[in-house]
Amino acid sequence: MKEQINEEIILAISAAIAALEVRPGYKLVVKSFRRIPQTSPVWSATGKIERLKRRM
Repeated sequence: MKEQINEEIILAISAAIAALEVRPGYKLVVKSFRRIPQTSPVWSATGKIERLKRRM
């Protein structure tokens, strides 16, 4: 059974990605999306996110 993703979630993700791109004349178009299964523990994923935030 396919799980439906709320349209508001898709719009929020698209807006977040678009906010990262600030090059003039660049247009972002999201044509598709899919869920990627989580293969690592939650604590590992959280650590990766925290490290990425520190680099920004």
